[in-house]
Amino acid sequence: MTTLKKISRTIAASLLVVGLTSCGLTAQNNSDVKPVETSLPNATSVMQLMEKAANWQVARTQYMPHVGRAQKGSESYGRWIQGAFYVGLTELAERSPNPFYENWMGYVGKAHNWRMGKVKYFADDHVIGQMNLWYYNRHKNKEAVTPVKETFDWLIAQNPTNSLEFVAGRNKDRVHNCQWRWCWADALFMGPPTLFALSQVTGDPKYTEYAHKEFQATVDYLLDPKTGLMFRDSRYFDKKGKYGEQIFWSRGVGWVYAGVVNSIEALPANHKYRPYYEDLYLKLTAAIIKLQKQDGSWPMSLLAGEKDKYPESSGTAFYTYGLTWGINQGLLDKQEYLPNILKAWNVLTNSVHPDGKFGWVQGVNDKPDVVAYEDSQLYGVGAFLLAGSQMYDLVNKTQ
Repeated sequence: MTTLKKISRTIAASLLVVGLTSCGLTAQNNSDVKPVETSLPNATSVMQLMEKAANWQVARTQYMPHVGRAQKGSESYGRWIQGAFYVGLTELAERSPNPFYENWMGYVGKAHNWRMGKVKYFADDHVIGQMNLWYYNRHKNKEAVTPVKETFDWLIAQNPTNSLEFVAGRNKDRVHNCQWRWCWADALFMGPPTLFALSQVTGDPKYTEYAHKEFQATVDYLLDPKTGLMFRDSRYFDKKGKYGEQIFWSRGVGWVYAGVVNSIEALPANHKYRPYYEDLYLKLTAAIIKLQKQDGSWPMSLLAGEKDKYPESSGTAFYTYGLTWGINQGLLDKQEYLPNILKAWNVLTNSVHPDGKFGWVQGVNDKPDVVAYEDSQLYGVGAFLLAGSQMYDLVNKTQ
């Protein structure tokens, strides 16, 4: 038996000891959705729901047959699917009275030598570094920082100037050549906050300067001036959806929205670049808020409106996160935006199965597709934990 398999079995055994949920899925029809709450939940219920979803998912990071497509990638430590989950888990760990979540991240980080993803220049393989840096800030363990610093020192030295055009064909690393840079919307969640946080840890501004330069280039290239939304990548500049609408993918824009929030969070309060990101945040908010459906979710294809009837939860969670964060930071008016947030939170709470599985998560993709109540993925849980963390803060400020 390999060391990693032994680690996995040890992890599974430890989860049983702490009593994490492992029961089977309970079926639920869309008709079972509860009425929309019109008042804030209480802090205890928010925390319990976050922990319930996190517990279900932590128990299933090493073996994930339930996801179907992309199972191997989902089980791979260091890559974007797990990395996005751990970004959300850090927020739960900061708020939960249960030390398990922080201990868990320390355990898996050490077990994998705090390594980054396997493609050194690929932003999807950088997001795990956000967990490394968060853990370092709490424990001052240099081994968590070293792989992050080595990766970005190398990348900045390469200074790639590849075109941001997303063209057909993959290179030897099984990625597109434009992905040496941030040529797709998702990258703005994965890369920039990691670099900004690395500058804060090391005191070296070169990581922030590189990230800001590349972030601006991506926004200038992918932001649609007509709608205020971000294209997923250049292949979608002229693509139409099944209803004849211009395609703006909900989770793709959600990655950007949450990435902007996390970038602001990683910059000092008086940093010279904060106004740029706060202005972008407000512009994205104005574009996003008017596209929310009556049920509180956002359509997978944002301009499809009510024609897209399914309550996809990953994009909705990212928007809930960003909107609630804006109220907590004083950037958004609570009276104006709270009704939208409560409708969205209702969608998210109804997406948590009785056993803790977080459903209605569109699978790995780069465009709107299909989704069902049974569908779950690590990054969806991560997005839910981000949203829940800000809801928890909002409730504590109010009550």
